[in-house]
Formats: sequence, C-alpha cells, structure tokens
Amino acid sequence: MTCLTGFGIFQHGGFGVPHVLGILTLAVLVIAAIARRVVGDKWATYMATAAMTTTYFFHWIPGIVETTTRVPLSKPLIASRDAPELQVLVGMAFVIYLIGVSLQLWNIRRKTVVTISVTGRA
Repeated sequence: MTCLTGFGIFQHGGFGVPHVLGILTLAVLVIAAIARRVVGDKWATYMATAAMTTTYFFHWIPGIVETTTRVPLSKPLIASRDAPELQVLVGMAFVIYLIGVSLQLWNIRRKTVVTISVTGRA
C-alpha cells in the first residue's frame, strides 16, 4: 500500500526516481510471489526473503530523502536532493541493507542445516 500511494504523493515535476523505485518495488514483490510458486522450496525461501528485504530498502530511499530535505520546516537538514550528504546517507542505508539481508539469509541457512542434521532429511 505504501508503494501504491507513493505514486500520488511524489509530485516533483513529473516522473522521477521515487516513481522508478515504486515500479521496482512492485516488480520485486511479483518476483517474490512467483518464487514461492515456481522455484523449489529451498531456494524460494532465500529468494522471497531477499526480495522482501529489498522492497523494504527501496522504501528507505524516499523516506530518507523526503525527511532530510523537509524537516525541520524552517531549515531542512539537507538543502537539496542532490547534496553529497544525502548520497552518503543512502549509501549507509545500503550497507545496513546488505548486512541485514546477509544475516537473514545466513540465519535461514543455519536453520536449514540444523534441521537436516537433526532429522537426517531436508
């Protein structure tokens, strides 16, 4: 719902980066849904987890940009959407995303290995 409502909210002179992120989010959600049905059980969990975490990251980008360029109202933290400081913040969010998705996938792997060793089957 956040993605869909974002198309009407981000009105900055036409089609822009927030709209592209919205389309990418919807595409990744479709990939996650298809992965659950088409790909085998083992890989489907990995793909769906990575896809859902990726959509979460895609929502961070406009959240960071809109918040830092509008708050506080009298003097925003960052003056422009093209400011290098903003690129650093988005880069830091990307690093957090990479760490988070890696930990999630590692945890799935760890639980799968434990299950196999205890039951003797996958």
